[in-house]
Amino acid sequence: MVIVLLVSSIGLAILPSVAASSSSSSVSGPSTLPGTTLVSAPPTGAKGPDDITVMAVRGLDGGRALIWTAYQNGINPDGTPGTPGGPTQSTVAGYDPSTGALVRTIQVTGKVDGLTADPRLSVLIATVNEDDNSAFNLVFPAIGAVTTFAYSPDPAVNGNGGTDSIAVLGGRIYVAHSNPNDVTQPTDYLVSLQRSTPTLTANLSPVFYDNSVATDALTGTTVQLALTDPDTNFAMPKQSPMFAGDLATVSQADGEIVFAHLGQTPQLTVLPLTDNKPGNVPPIDGLAVATSNSGTLYVVDAAAGTIQALDTTGWAAGTVFVGEPNDNGNPLIGTLNLSTGVITPLGNTFQSPKGLLFVPSGDSVG
Repeated sequence: MVIVLLVSSIGLAILPSVAASSSSSSVSGPSTLPGTTLVSAPPTGAKGPDDITVMAVRGLDGGRALIWTAYQNGINPDGTPGTPGGPTQSTVAGYDPSTGALVRTIQVTGKVDGLTADPRLSVLIATVNEDDNSAFNLVFPAIGAVTTFAYSPDPAVNGNGGTDSIAVLGGRIYVAHSNPNDVTQPTDYLVSLQRSTPTLTANLSPVFYDNSVATDALTGTTVQLALTDPDTNFAMPKQSPMFAGDLATVSQADGEIVFAHLGQTPQLTVLPLTDNKPGNVPPIDGLAVATSNSGTLYVVDAAAGTIQALDTTGWAAGTVFVGEPNDNGNPLIGTLNLSTGVITPLGNTFQSPKGLLFVPSGDSVG
């Protein structure tokens, strides 16, 4: 029996890409966002938070939508312990959005690199081990259970390759193919789940490739991609001034975002990025779009082990927020102009920001 997991994303509909609008270049707001520390320290024995998502679970915290993150606990990218005798399981943790109280922790074998939610089924989806020995997991927070699926085909080629960030778009699950062996590998996979005895299988179908042809967003010319580090996946919401409804994939080490307008043949647009540091290749590891004129931007600071809650009032719906970890010595949270690829840093400071999550005001969070 083959089960294609259809999941509903939060407030998202597949819409055609839209042309650049004035809002993509004229949107402005406060240079520093007021905020508070929602989570000041990891759970006991955990460290290194990464991805972040939101989901309510019946029976947990009165059904309130919890903020979830995954602590990687120093595990190597292939799932082996980072130190001799060290942990081999990541810690998925859910927090009350009003108080920051820890509500639930669940252990997942391997280094959790991608974490997102299926609110319809009250399931979290977690991928592990971005470099090798990768697997796909369904996490059931209400009972603390984890169901693991083996990939087919194995995303590793000659010992290199795994899966990372997850995006849900049009009821389908897409995962980034990380650490490719060469630029001929798939950039993203569509996932379908197959239950058979005794093996649970996550079947992978390529969406496009690291050397696919794309349109350069800045010049309008046709270029051939040469992606080396697909990492962050994100479903662009309808409020985005450009690329609404597209699958966005950040190739972190390349400083590029590829927007895939999905269809029988994906139409690709690549946006090269620049920031405030001349010559820097921005290693984006967090992406969020404001879906209302006010809300909260949750920021995971991996080095500090914290989650910050920032008030985005003053920044209009459609504002694109990005985060750069400290890979190139330039950690920041900033806004991204989709017309130019320019990142403008905000005044808020972080040690190494990673996962970003926008929650509109009036939602059940907070």
